[in-house]
Amino acid sequence: MSEPTSDSPGPSFLSDPPGPITATISLGADIDHPTSVVWEAFAEVDQRVRWGVPAGEEMICDEDEFRPGGSIRARCGTPGALEFDSAGQYCAVEDERWLVTTETLSRDGQILSTAIITWTFAATSSGTRVDLIDQVVSFVGQGMIDGHRNGHEICLRQLGAYLSS
Repeated sequence: MSEPTSDSPGPSFLSDPPGPITATISLGADIDHPTSVVWEAFAEVDQRVRWGVPAGEEMICDEDEFRPGGSIRARCGTPGALEFDSAGQYCAVEDERWLVTTETLSRDGQILSTAIITWTFAATSSGTRVDLIDQVVSFVGQGMIDGHRNGHEICLRQLGAYLSS
């Protein structure tokens, strides 16, 4: 293959859109509340929508069947606009221990990312350890991976703050 010159566009792959980008995000937090209380804040959608999105954003769950095989559909983003659509499934749920979900995030009909997210809840001497692993595929670049990481970090902080308020 010859090297591109200043008047040639170069190899055709340079102009192709990027392919999927994958990442495994591992995060955790120690929360000073019993596992049953932390689990309830997650399992009850009315509580989850309070701590589950960054401040200044909104989430409305249109469907939340919190059980193995159950569906979840939500809209989130700027209050009033809710520009993001989330659709997923609760793949497996073990009360007060762990759950595994899928989530596909889209905007204006374009799929932005899809993920498998595992949450674990473990009793500690001071409360509960919450860990999550997000195995995410972004179809729109690194920014979506960074958004997943940032969103989960915020959710974990807000979960602890919500329970302490």
